[in-house]
Amino acid sequence: MAIYYFIICSLTGLGFFMTEKQNKARMTRCYLAIAFVSLTLLASLRYAIGFDYFSYRNIFEMTAGWSFGNIFSSYCRSEPLFFVLCKCFQLAGLPFQMLLAAVSAFLVFMIVWMVLRFSAIPWMSIFLYITLQFFAYHMNLMRQSIALCFFLLAWPYWKKRRFLPWAALLFIGGLFHNSLWLICPLFILLPKKLTRRSVGCLAALTICGYLLFDPLFLLVRPLLPEKYAIYDTTFFWHSNDWEYLVLPALYYLLIYLFRSRIRDEYQRTVYVNSAFYYVLFSLFITKHFILERFAIYPFVFALFAIPDILASYRPKDGETLHSTRRYYCMMALFVAFGAAFFLFSAAKGFHNVYPYVSLLDRSRSVPAAAVWIYPQA
Repeated sequence: MAIYYFIICSLTGLGFFMTEKQNKARMTRCYLAIAFVSLTLLASLRYAIGFDYFSYRNIFEMTAGWSFGNIFSSYCRSEPLFFVLCKCFQLAGLPFQMLLAAVSAFLVFMIVWMVLRFSAIPWMSIFLYITLQFFAYHMNLMRQSIALCFFLLAWPYWKKRRFLPWAALLFIGGLFHNSLWLICPLFILLPKKLTRRSVGCLAALTICGYLLFDPLFLLVRPLLPEKYAIYDTTFFWHSNDWEYLVLPALYYLLIYLFRSRIRDEYQRTVYVNSAFYYVLFSLFITKHFILERFAIYPFVFALFAIPDILASYRPKDGETLHSTRRYYCMMALFVAFGAAFFLFSAAKGFHNVYPYVSLLDRSRSVPAAAVWIYPQA
C-alpha cells in the first residue's frame, strides 16, 4: 500500500505547489506530464492484480493462434477491437506486459488530456482520479476503461451538437465494450433538468427495476451474448453491503449542496444529474455488484465537478484573508472526501488492486480470485 500513499501525496503536493502557487499554463502542463509518467509506470509494472488480469492474459495468449477472421466470426465479434489489439501485439512479437503498458499509457493520457482541457483545478482532478478509484478501475477493467475514455471524448461533441463525430466515437468505443452503447441514454438525460415529477418517476422506476431485476434478467438472458448470459452463475452476481451506498450518497450531497457555485448552467445540470444517476446505479450493486460497471459513466464527471466548485472559492487579487481561509477550508473538505473514498476502497479491496504487486514481486502468491475469470474480461 505504501506506493499508493506515496503517489497520492507526492502528486497532490507537487500539483498544489506547481499550479496553485505559480498558476501558469506551462507549469500545469509540466505537472500533468509528471503525473502521466508516474501513473503510467505504476500501472504498466503491475503484476497479477486486478480481478481480470489473468483473463486478459488468457485472451492475449489465445489470439496467438487466431486469425483476424477468427476474431470477427467468434463469440467476441460484438466487441472485437481489444482482441484485434492483442493480435497486433502478437504479430509484432511484443509480450503481454507491453500490451499492459500501451493500454495504461492510453488510458492515463486520455484522462490527463481531458483534465488539461476541462478541469478548473488539474491537480485536484488527478487526486480524484486516484482516490475515487478510476485509476484502480483502469488497472482492472481495461476494455471498459477504454470505452469510458471514448465516452469522455464524445461528450464535448454532444454538447456542441456535432452528432457525426459523437456517433463515431461511441461506435468505436462500444466495439471495445458494449456497455458504452447501453448508456447512450445518459447523453440525453444528463443535460435535462430534473423536476419533482421526473425525480419521482425515476425513483419509482428504480425501485421497480431493483425489485424485479432478477426475473427481468431471466427474460432477456436468451438475447444476450453467452459471456454476459452466464453472469448469474459467477462470483460477479454476488451483492455488496448497503455501506457501499454511503460514499455515493455523500458525493451527491456535496454536489447538490454546492451546485450554486457552478456558474455555467449547462455544466451545473450535468454535474448534479450525473451525481444523482451515480447514486441510482450504485444502488444496484447491493443487488449484483457487476452492475457497478454502469455507475462509472456518470461518476466520471466528478473529475470536473469538484474542481469547478472548488475553483469558485479561489480568492481573487485584493480579496480578504477570510476568502483565502474559506478556499482552503473547501479544499480540505474535498480532499477529506477523496481520502475517505480511497481508504474505504482500499480496505474493501476494490478491483483487487490492493495491495500493489509489481513485476519485482512475482514470487508472491497469485491472488486466487483473479485466476478463473476469462469469460468476464
